[in-house]
Amino acid sequence: MSDPDAKSVPDTAAEWFVRLRDETASAADRQAFRDWLAADPAHRAAYRDLERLWSGLDQLDPHAIDRAVGAPVPPRPPPDPTRLRLADRIPSQRRLTRRAALAASVAALVAGGYAVSRPDILSDYSTRAGERKTIALDDGTRIELNTASAFSLDYGPSRRQVTLHRGEAYFQVASEPDRPFTVEAGPGRAVVLGTGFAIRRRGAETEVVLAEGRVAVSAPSAPAAGTVELRPGEGVVVTRAGPGPVRMRDADRALAWRTGRLVFDATPLSEVLAEIGRYRFGDIRVMDDTLDSLPVTGAFSITSSDQALRTLERTLPVRLVRMTDLLVLVYPDKNGQT
Repeated sequence: MSDPDAKSVPDTAAEWFVRLRDETASAADRQAFRDWLAADPAHRAAYRDLERLWSGLDQLDPHAIDRAVGAPVPPRPPPDPTRLRLADRIPSQRRLTRRAALAASVAALVAGGYAVSRPDILSDYSTRAGERKTIALDDGTRIELNTASAFSLDYGPSRRQVTLHRGEAYFQVASEPDRPFTVEAGPGRAVVLGTGFAIRRRGAETEVVLAEGRVAVSAPSAPAAGTVELRPGEGVVVTRAGPGPVRMRDADRALAWRTGRLVFDATPLSEVLAEIGRYRFGDIRVMDDTLDSLPVTGAFSITSSDQALRTLERTLPVRLVRMTDLLVLVYPDKNGQT
């Protein structure tokens, strides 16, 4: 187990859920799980909630906690021979270990099932995976919200502030010199000086790409790092340490999502799959590290992630195995295209 203090209760519950279903789980693991359950009623509740989520995949175990801690439970009923086991749907050489498959599926379930625990639950505007939305504000500003994104508004007589909780948005800001427009996104802050730009949260980083006008970018957590002002076609990545170096960006390609496309130019497959994954529910897992750096060049529609995956399978030496609707595994295909 990783350090539980560094994770949320749902994340830690998911790790226990996976660990205790592994045949290698030890008596020490089960005792540590008992200690974790006893530490806070919220821990037991989170584990129960995860069991209820798992019931959607027909894996509900009413005695899960008793079984996990080693307490006596009634015997399991015999399996129904008329049901096709998941492991029988794919060739034996492509089967995952039970722990790996379960971990991947649980990760997808937790990501969706614990949406209510995210700070964006009270956001003013949001989109689901694969959805885009355009919002027109009262001051004439237009905000294009990309897939799986959310933001809140804070407007007052002397300020216009947007907080991007997750995802990505493009801002076409109406100029009001006496009322600055500011976007807060993770570690980054963009003060708009009359402009069109995109801002995206990526884990502990925030990226800003400027299409037109001017924007000043800083990191509130590192005021000594200063502020950088972007010109059209430039971008910058911001961390808690401050803005990084300003670089030229192909704005048309970086903002292709606004026209419903994803455009790649010799982009590593791992990055391509991560980008496609933003537009679908569930998880895409590369099962062989040698595939990560395969270069991908092309354009894909963001309205059909399944079609994009099929195109990759046809044109690259990879094979896709769909374990469930929530989990796609990517393997090498020695007989595939080169």
